[in-house]
Amino acid sequence: MKKTLLFIIVVLGIFVNTVPAQESGMKSEAGQPYNEGLNLVKTKNYKEAVVKFQAAITAQENFPKAYYMLGYSQKRLDHLAEAEAAFRKAIALDSKFEKAYIALGLLQEEADKKQDAINTYTAVLGFNEKSADANYGIGKVHFDQKNYSAAVNFLKKAIENEADNVAAYNVLGMTYKELHQLDEAIDAFNNAIKSEKKTIERSIYYYRLGQVYLDAKRFDDADKALQEALKTTRSGTVKAGTNFYLGEVYKHKGQSQKAIQYYNEAAQNSAWRSAAQYEIELLKNPEKYSN
Repeated sequence: MKKTLLFIIVVLGIFVNTVPAQESGMKSEAGQPYNEGLNLVKTKNYKEAVVKFQAAITAQENFPKAYYMLGYSQKRLDHLAEAEAAFRKAIALDSKFEKAYIALGLLQEEADKKQDAINTYTAVLGFNEKSADANYGIGKVHFDQKNYSAAVNFLKKAIENEADNVAAYNVLGMTYKELHQLDEAIDAFNNAIKSEKKTIERSIYYYRLGQVYLDAKRFDDADKALQEALKTTRSGTVKAGTNFYLGEVYKHKGQSQKAIQYYNEAAQNSAWRSAAQYEIELLKNPEKYSN
């Protein structure tokens, strides 16, 4: 779901409005179906949008934006090979069409073609070394491949060039956590929270921040962060995980009954049931596990 949302944001970021043919330099017979296609995308009618973008391309072959939006529509229809071909054509027509490279890289990431994605993002840096999207993309792939030091370098470059890049702060926080650089992870997640405008989206960052505070044995701070996550999340799994980690907080504080309450809440979710029940058993019967 997160990858799909990121794909939508990146692809539609520059084409949310129709562009009159006379202002864009396109032929009128290409401009009309192109603009109609954009309107269809806005209503999520991707099948009909494909027809319109194809008509625009038929009228004007040298039309990279139409290929780009054709690729987006094909992706939304789960026609991945067709989407990739359209993005590649957009790039062939405009070798500095950054958004097309980024869309192609995201597609390659989803297909688990990690090195291809790195190569695509790196091509962007060849003509725009300050691209936040390309630096983030390379950093995210390195994180997925557990190349954490390399990930840090690229994610920091993304933030240098886009100070409120929530996604980069988030992955940077996760990377520092894996490197056991907890103070840096705390700073990254706090910056993600500050940069994120939507309250509901902040919940996952509070959740991850709470875990890092727990690892750092800052139990009061962990409690505050996890309570914020609990108030705002709509995810049943995240809610259960938050309750589990609140159980951990109160276990470490020596408040066993309160810890059990949170573990019991976590146990309502199948993904967390086994771990939560184990912790409850430990707290209720410590003598059984004393050795």
